[in-house]
Amino acid sequence: MSLPTYQGGCQELSEIEVLFSPEQGEQILGKLTDTIQNAEERIYILIYSFTLDQLTQTIIEKYRQGVDVKIIMDKGQANSPVTKTLKQAGVPLIIKAGSKGGYMHIKALIADDIVLTGSYNYSKNATYHSDENFLVIRDNDIVEAHLAKFNQLWGEELPAVSPEIKKKQERAPPCEIIVYITKTGSKYHRSDCGYLRESCIPISLIEAIQRGYTPCKICHPPSVADYHVKGRIFYHQGEFLTAR
Repeated sequence: MSLPTYQGGCQELSEIEVLFSPEQGEQILGKLTDTIQNAEERIYILIYSFTLDQLTQTIIEKYRQGVDVKIIMDKGQANSPVTKTLKQAGVPLIIKAGSKGGYMHIKALIADDIVLTGSYNYSKNATYHSDENFLVIRDNDIVEAHLAKFNQLWGEELPAVSPEIKKKQERAPPCEIIVYITKTGSKYHRSDCGYLRESCIPISLIEAIQRGYTPCKICHPPSVADYHVKGRIFYHQGEFLTAR
């Protein structure tokens, strides 16, 4: 069965690919998996129902590679096995109801400059049994619209910096710059970065760089371009910053 494709006339690179399950369920799952695996900057997911272990592991692998991963799920997924697995891996994840008290019913993946959306949930039932539609969209305006909605919903639930982290920051001497890491990530962040969850770990900038962490591309903390390593001494614009 050939795939229907719409080539938009407004933008030169606008393209929409349409698939339907269950006839093309495995192709849909393949599209999802490939898109997640190929993402380099961000993987933002809005999903109502998520039960596919295959996708779960692919997402965790990308998170551990340092890709910016954030997931918003409906409140009905609060105690699901997939939710527990993602949380245990440290993947940033929010469980929420709909804005007016209903469901968080959006099903969309924003991966770099592509949106995958439709009625399709991330489940075996949607893949092999239910009639679902699924759109692969390459269109800057549609990507930006979905990003705006995602950031709105994510921002409503951002956790505050924990009291312990605030105390650590207050105790740090002026010459020591504190940044934040996660247990499994490879990036370091500012304290207000949406990438972090309550389990974020405070660490000096000096130690973070020496341990091989790189700056987050979302919150733009101090980087090697600003602070140069000389053994355990850092200098910036003529000022030396040393570790405790």
